[in-house]
Amino acid sequence: MERIVRAGVSFLKSSYIPHLLFTFLFCLASGGLMSFRNLDEGQAAQVMEMYVTFAGILLLTPLFLPEGNREIWQLEKSKEMPMWQLYLPRVLTALVVMAALVSIFPLIMKQGGGTFDYGRLWLGAFVEMLFLGSIGFAVSAITNQTVLGYMLAVIYYAVNMGGGKYLGKFALFQMMKGSYGFIVPMAVSACVLMVGSVLLRER
Repeated sequence: MERIVRAGVSFLKSSYIPHLLFTFLFCLASGGLMSFRNLDEGQAAQVMEMYVTFAGILLLTPLFLPEGNREIWQLEKSKEMPMWQLYLPRVLTALVVMAALVSIFPLIMKQGGGTFDYGRLWLGAFVEMLFLGSIGFAVSAITNQTVLGYMLAVIYYAVNMGGGKYLGKFALFQMMKGSYGFIVPMAVSACVLMVGSVLLRER
């Protein structure tokens, strides 16, 4: 356990802090684009889906960044510590930050007089964030290119702007329409992508 914690702290200090800061600034900037006062269910969902869920890309995609250097990957692979133990604290850190973001925004909107179901909005936004981020996470794992992970995840986000109707249960922005049937398919798919990506890195 101590080795896992040390590995997580090392990644946080050496690679992840800039991504956390950028995510914070991105979410902070969203407050200047939309008002958080007196929002109904659809308007609150718009804030979460248009801005907060995008942070999943920023938080999950760079988790394989150090191993983009093949020499570092070979060095880490040669150690006794299994690779999944190296990635576990990274994923948990990202999930904690994601959960915090999804918790804070609805609270701000509630304090501004919003009328919506906090629990349902929280769950839907977290699942969308996880699914969107898992796309970048998986592409980064497969290609060993973090930039490609960002690109394809952003492209998927952009496609949903006009072509979401063709993606069925895997379309983003469904909460704005009052639909929450995406939660289970997206959650399962995100878990499969993330677990499969870590197993792939082991090989």
